[in-house]
Amino acid sequence: MTMNKHDLKKVFLLVGGGILACSNYAFQTGPTVKADPVTPVAYAASPVKEVAPPAMADLSEVKVQNVLFDFDKSTIRPESYEELDRVAELLIANNAALKLGGHADNIGEYVYNWKLSKSRADAVKAYLVKKGADETRIAATEFGDTVPIASNKTAEGRQKNRRVEIEFN
Repeated sequence: MTMNKHDLKKVFLLVGGGILACSNYAFQTGPTVKADPVTPVAYAASPVKEVAPPAMADLSEVKVQNVLFDFDKSTIRPESYEELDRVAELLIANNAALKLGGHADNIGEYVYNWKLSKSRADAVKAYLVKKGADETRIAATEFGDTVPIASNKTAEGRQKNRRVEIEFN
């Protein structure tokens, strides 16, 4: 077997590296430094005053009036502001979560009513956020005309169905 110049270099490096690795020279790291022992320090235990978290109301039982809307509109009526302000205050004070359900009567196309009910729920959510509520704690869902609470055969019944329902979680 003949070796060329490159093979000889490889053998030399392998053998030399092996000798170096086995020698004491490869493991010398310098002078050893001894650390002073650490003395534990005892601290006087100070009494911890336990503070109860502020009492939060059980909002799941809070009744909220539905927000009613005019035909083909998603604008909040002024008479709903007082109730929505109360909801915003409860939501903020109790760090609570809320579900909004937008609804429509059955006049008009199904898809249009679905979008209208979403727009109504979003309008109520926007109002509450404007009053300081955390938008991540408000879920707005649309139901279109699929969940009526009154007959759609009368004007009075259709008015009751054009609503946003509010429910605390």
